[in-house]
Amino acid sequence: MIDCLKCINSGCCKLSIQISKIEYENLKPEVKKEFVKNIDLFLEKSPQFKGVLEKELEKIYSENYAEMKKSDDGYCNLLDRKTMMCSVYDDRPQTCKNYKNNRCDKIRLLKDEI
Repeated sequence: MIDCLKCINSGCCKLSIQISKIEYENLKPEVKKEFVKNIDLFLEKSPQFKGVLEKELEKIYSENYAEMKKSDDGYCNLLDRKTMMCSVYDDRPQTCKNYKNNRCDKIRLLKDEI
């Protein structure tokens, strides 16, 4: 498991995060508000389908139901900019929990040498 509390650059917090409908529905409200539903994005671009294809879109977008919003700096809105740590660490999306990258391990090695 990655110990994000030891991270020095929070690079994973710049990744595009997509979650399923089931996960979206189970998020705590403070986390859920940082996501935008892909159905809403689609209907914003194609309003002629509003009320016509919504049930079909629910099926199409069930696995990539919502996308996490980003701040102007490209980081996740849930990242505390002062500490560069996740402000909802215990309640973060599963994609964040599962994230593994050997670059993180190399960065931690460098940090330990400093």
